[in-house]
Amino acid sequence: MIKTISYLGLGTMGSGMASNLLKAGYRLTVWNRSAEKCEPFAKKGARVAGTPADAARDVDLVMYMLSNDQAVEEVVFGPKGILSGIKEGQIAMDMSTVLPATSLRQQEAYAKRRVDFIDAPVFGSKQESAEAKLWIMAAGNKAIFEKVKPVLEHLGQTVHYFGKNGNATSMKLVGNLIVALELEALSEGLVLAEKAGLDLNTVMEVVKVADFRSPLLAGNGQNILKRDFSTSFALKLMLKDAGLIEKFAKSLKSPIPALRIVEKNLASAVDLGFGSENASALIKAIEKEAGVEVKGR
Repeated sequence: MIKTISYLGLGTMGSGMASNLLKAGYRLTVWNRSAEKCEPFAKKGARVAGTPADAARDVDLVMYMLSNDQAVEEVVFGPKGILSGIKEGQIAMDMSTVLPATSLRQQEAYAKRRVDFIDAPVFGSKQESAEAKLWIMAAGNKAIFEKVKPVLEHLGQTVHYFGKNGNATSMKLVGNLIVALELEALSEGLVLAEKAGLDLNTVMEVVKVADFRSPLLAGNGQNILKRDFSTSFALKLMLKDAGLIEKFAKSLKSPIPALRIVEKNLASAVDLGFGSENASALIKAIEKEAGVEVKGR
């Protein structure tokens, strides 16, 4: 049974998960590149590690969610990285959105130290993380998955097993492709409705009930009408993920023509200075081209 956990990466998502691990009663060690983000956890009884290697020592499970493949490279493989502190019999779990190849490289490196590895990215954003309502995917050895599943159930409303390492990371990129296309469709649709002179509140009433409805369209649409772009998932991170999806699809010779349009609009919105806003700020690039602002009346 897992009793001691380290969590590395206390950003928008990681901080919510680390908080829920504490609430669940696990003995927790935390590490973050910006050490001040560890302070609230220290006040609640967590141990603060000085380096990733230190965080990996003497715990049953090492979990981390980092911003990109480069951050994983540094935190896992770096001079004071997880691999220099973790030992045989421990479990490592990467919850980051990265290329499947990055997950497989980690699995190979951990296996050389007789450490089990699970890739376990999530769907959901800030609110779902804080409320332990994420949708979690996991891949790796089935027996090890069963061992970590009770931990994951304290973080999410569903947990899905995808088989061999790399498959959960692949599913994350498939899901993020769908999310990106949905946000593009919402943005184009709302701008077109604005240009047509439709009442946007009534437009959203239809979006919420018609057969193309989805929680993502409803939530982001309402926030766009309120001009609320507070960050649940940053636009610049969606642009990063679009780049990962493009590399992944290219490696499999799988066509992604629509994503190339979304990627262009994401890059335009970042260039306009909206990269730290919510991913729904994608609409601002289309608004600029259309010469309108989408706003509820």
